[in-house]
Amino acid sequence: MDAIKQYMKPKWWLTGVGGIFTIFMLLTYAEVMNAAETGWGADYTANDAFYEKAWAATYLTIAIISVVSGQFVEGRPQAILAMTIGGCNILNFIMVFIAAGDLEYGFTEDAVNWAPPMVMATGLLLSGILHLEDE
Repeated sequence: MDAIKQYMKPKWWLTGVGGIFTIFMLLTYAEVMNAAETGWGADYTANDAFYEKAWAATYLTIAIISVVSGQFVEGRPQAILAMTIGGCNILNFIMVFIAAGDLEYGFTEDAVNWAPPMVMATGLLLSGILHLEDE
């Protein structure tokens, strides 16, 4: 268990995942990555692009909170934040999958788009659980 805990430190997970999400959300918002096309296909509308940018702006705040939590919070509070951010992201993914239903939304149809963020959210959750008793 100690070997697993060594690699599952909330500080690393919060900072790493937060940093990755910050980069991707900024790229999405700046339209360097065309999330509307990925999600809705080449015939996406201006409304589709708006909603993808709004989604990126929302997730950007969560990403920044993750980085700050990884750098400036320690011990049990940091573990609780990692569990909360990871768990809430998992819940969010589940709710998006349910809402997407049979819309053929690109981010729920292709595992390449949803698996990496789900793995990162699970890592955050587990890192917090493993270090919940830290001082």
